[in-house]
Amino acid sequence: MKKLIIAIFLFTLIGILAAQTAQDEAITSLDNAKGLIKQNNYVKAQEEINYAQSKLSELLSEDLVKYIPDAPDGFKQDSKNAQGLGQMGGMMGSPNAITAKGDYTATTAANDESPASVHVTISIGGMLGKVAGFAALGQMYGGGAGTNNKSIRVAGYSGTLDYNASDKNGHLSLQIGDKTSVVIDGDNIANSDILKTFASKIDLAKLEKAF
Repeated sequence: MKKLIIAIFLFTLIGILAAQTAQDEAITSLDNAKGLIKQNNYVKAQEEINYAQSKLSELLSEDLVKYIPDAPDGFKQDSKNAQGLGQMGGMMGSPNAITAKGDYTATTAANDESPASVHVTISIGGMLGKVAGFAALGQMYGGGAGTNNKSIRVAGYSGTLDYNASDKNGHLSLQIGDKTSVVIDGDNIANSDILKTFASKIDLAKLEKAF
């Protein structure tokens, strides 16, 4: 038990030091950029600004991954991570776009089938941050309407839910504010309530306020 406490403490300390380093590097790069602009060295100034931006993306990613929910009863979390999209984000409308992902697997499987799996994705900024809003518009105007597709609300936030009982696959998306989307996909899931359970474990109001 003592070793576990020490390990947790060291892990937390490493995370704090890493965040502080990223903050310091971002500040240093911005200071360097100011000096280079005064010297009319705009190319190098842009490089410093881009580096500072990458460090800010690291810090934002560390904040965003905290919103990936713990596994609900009957599931285990396989992985979670977050990253800035950089140039890819720029092509999608925002170089500051970031995304966090969590992967989960059911702890049991029925009738020797493959266990259910769920994937949670939270996207901030750019086109990905609006994808749930686009899905809702498609539902509203009939572009994605169908017997499996319905409008839902989770903790006051509107979204769409699509579940196919024949292949046990489902898709839930929620638009959080103007630039944040939460997308939850499930394979081999028994019903759509599983997706809503994952969504309910995310503090959506706090997520909107933070980003």
